[in-house]
Amino acid sequence: MNILVVTQKYDINDSNLGAFIGWWNKLAGKMEKIYILALEKHSESTLSNIEVLSMGKEKGVDFFGKILGFYIGLFKTIKHIDAILVHMIPKYVILAAPVAFIFRKPIYFWYTGVSANYDLRIAVKLCRKVFTAHEAAMRISTPKRIITGHGIDTSLFKISNLSPRSSFGGAGKSQISTVTILSVGRITPSKGHDLIIRTAAELIKSRYNIKLTIIGGIIQNYHREYLKFLKELATNLQINDKIEFLGDVTYDKMPFYLNQSQILVNAVPFGGLDKAVLEAMASGVIPLTSNGAFLTVFPEKIATQLIFKEGDLKDLENKLRNITDKKLYQDEELINELRNIVVKNHNLDNLISRIVEEIF
Repeated sequence: MNILVVTQKYDINDSNLGAFIGWWNKLAGKMEKIYILALEKHSESTLSNIEVLSMGKEKGVDFFGKILGFYIGLFKTIKHIDAILVHMIPKYVILAAPVAFIFRKPIYFWYTGVSANYDLRIAVKLCRKVFTAHEAAMRISTPKRIITGHGIDTSLFKISNLSPRSSFGGAGKSQISTVTILSVGRITPSKGHDLIIRTAAELIKSRYNIKLTIIGGIIQNYHREYLKFLKELATNLQINDKIEFLGDVTYDKMPFYLNQSQILVNAVPFGGLDKAVLEAMASGVIPLTSNGAFLTVFPEKIATQLIFKEGDLKDLENKLRNITDKKLYQDEELINELRNIVVKNHNLDNLISRIVEEIF
């Protein structure tokens, strides 16, 4: 069985999309050959049965050059594959559909997101099946929709015995002097970093011993102004010494920062299951999110304590105070329960097996 994967980027060091190289490596274990056609390519595969092709963005080609690169890659591989799997981008389904129809190659699609725009609706019509992590992550109701859960590498994201928040061995509970709050996501207003900074300032003013670590890079140049605003906001609130902006962090380094943190705050709107929240759960970090889709993911008995109203500073502050006052980050039963949810329902091995089962 051979498959073509069409995706945005092949870069093992990318802080966001680097995670999916693990997906393709797992998929390669079940295939004779995988061709990966990426908009841009910055790494080579270490596996002999993966061949990575590029549409040319890393070489600076223009819009039409990328389209040409797409079709060159598609025609180069189409006779050698049994199916096409498009990752996240609806327009790639639309572009591939005429060629796939002529060569009778089925298109499958993985999508998680908050929009249900025209491109997505067309892509769903053109593909055979669309895989998604949660019903809220692909909001077009169709029998083609297959809810698989997300794909988190639980062997990479795990509870570390070396973490000071861990209660393993009984010694960890007394070691936490400062509670570290983590916010992960690219530097853009949609990620709500400013709301989290304002909330941290309120807690610090109330003499909570906390620090905030913000991980995320700038994708669009105009977001540099937002980063400047965030740093000025921290200074104006007189908490800049309590906030660390780490910028981009490569995917393989994320477990280290999670294992140094107690709480992850995720201020995004309702929609697709943010993998940062699931990675935190797998790592034993207490998540607090405004994404109401997690209401059916978190343990029922505590779900409402881990979700705050979108954009509501006071609700976020109250929920964060509750987690800190109750020291939920030292509740071993809760930590293990959160991790087990990811292992059971959002495990990378299970996801890849399900996708292969549905395709072949």
